[in-house]
Amino acid sequence: MTKQEFNQSDIQALFDDAEYLVDEAEALKYVIDSVPYDEVPPGDYNIYDKLRLIDHAQHHYFRPITEKMFSETRRIALSEYNHFRDTFEDSSRDEDDDKNVQKVLNKLIKHRAALLTIFKKLARIDWEKNLRDEKGRDITFYDFAATMIENERKLLKEIADLVLIFQNEQMHQREINKRAITRNNP
Repeated sequence: MTKQEFNQSDIQALFDDAEYLVDEAEALKYVIDSVPYDEVPPGDYNIYDKLRLIDHAQHHYFRPITEKMFSETRRIALSEYNHFRDTFEDSSRDEDDDKNVQKVLNKLIKHRAALLTIFKKLARIDWEKNLRDEKGRDITFYDFAATMIENERKLLKEIADLVLIFQNEQMHQREINKRAITRNNP
């Protein structure tokens, strides 16, 4: 990857995108209990696990790497860390998991707020620090953070799509039930 040029407005846009996760999690708190968030789509994670994956990634991968970058002088190599997808365990493996989606959303919000606090303390030169990606290429910290946010936005879009699908299915089922009642009670 070639060194990306970015300016303060790019960094502000990155903050705005990072804050979007908090806003989206807050919004989900109001609708999540009305959908089957633990229903697993074929070949994918359920909504609950997608939320847990986002939190796991930011709390166990992105934040520790960020903190390490600024506490050490040597260049950080991402190959020294297990990728968050490799260390994540979905809830189907944990039968004792009570699937408290509100708790996951609150943790996600809390962990993102902590990460945003770190981001906002960084000087422009910190965003230009290099680390080595999994393929051995130099990338800036800005690129690393942008990749994190891009991955989260993708997962959030998948979650929003599933919530919409479930809500539409529920609305469709209510309409079918309403018509059936109307037909049976002329």
